[in-house]
Amino acid sequence: MVINESVKAVIGGSAFLTLVTVGADGGSHPVILGKGEIVGDTIAFGIYKLETTQKNLAANKSAWVVGCTMDGGPKGYRLSGTAEAKDKQLIFTAVKADMLI
Repeated sequence: MVINESVKAVIGGSAFLTLVTVGADGGSHPVILGKGEIVGDTIAFGIYKLETTQKNLAANKSAWVVGCTMDGGPKGYRLSGTAEAKDKQLIFTAVKADMLI
């Protein structure tokens, strides 16, 4: 399980999360997202616009989610994985978690 209790606590304690996708030009495209719903190793976010994000994911499903919190002391994680836009949700599936702080 990639999103273990420690990762889940940081994600849940983050004021916001950053999702990064990669454009056709190879450039990164970070966006700020609100709270997501964690189920197993996935995080589901509602889609408001995210037009560039959705375009990037149609060509390259690689994505990263970064979250940090000060709850209980500074902690942060970078989650690597894939994402897809489906049924007005962006579904991120984590395959790796790296501690940042």
